[in-house]
Amino acid sequence: MARSGRKTIKIPCPMMRIQNKAVWMDQGEWARDFFGWLVKEKGKLGLTEYHYMNGYMKLVFETAEHCTAFGLKYAGRQK
Repeated sequence: MARSGRKTIKIPCPMMRIQNKAVWMDQGEWARDFFGWLVKEKGKLGLTEYHYMNGYMKLVFETAEHCTAFGLKYAGRQK
């Protein structure tokens, strides 16, 4: 999950894009949980933007170190 040297990371999420709209397959529970956690951690993570894709989200960070740190924190959160 945490690859060094990259500023972007893709994480799986239960979402599909239909006609350029995000449709959450779990009624948005994953999104509320993830973005709630992200708000708590945002100042420390260096997240600059994110993009919705089919089945995953692409997160872009200020530096590769921020991306690696997020990957490690997110992987620890999943356990």
